[in-house]
Amino acid sequence: MTEFLDHDSARALATKLAHEAVDLKGTDIRILDVADLLYITDYFVIVTTHSQRQTRAMADALKVVAKSVMGSKGQAEGDAHSSWVLCDFGAVVVQILTEEAREFYGLDDLWADAEEVEFDPAA
Repeated sequence: MTEFLDHDSARALATKLAHEAVDLKGTDIRILDVADLLYITDYFVIVTTHSQRQTRAMADALKVVAKSVMGSKGQAEGDAHSSWVLCDFGAVVVQILTEEAREFYGLDDLWADAEEVEFDPAA
């Protein structure tokens, strides 16, 4: 079971997961505060990868990071051949997509009303 995170703790987890995605060579990383738009989660982290293999490897690595922070590795949807894997960590949902999938599904446009969280990939 995923432990409850307050909004600030969820933001810290989203930022930590985004930094891990940078370390794993993810690109075009965005953190969106969707708490005012959805009742099921507080943050989306959207990451672009360059292959299905990288997508799956990143999902596995992010589950390890989440477990170290929350005590739970959450749930992942998508298989080894998916171009989009969704990792549900409760208050934070990470969406990992290949370049083609990100363009096709248009998540950035879909969530255009969400507040973007400042994120420095180099920090």
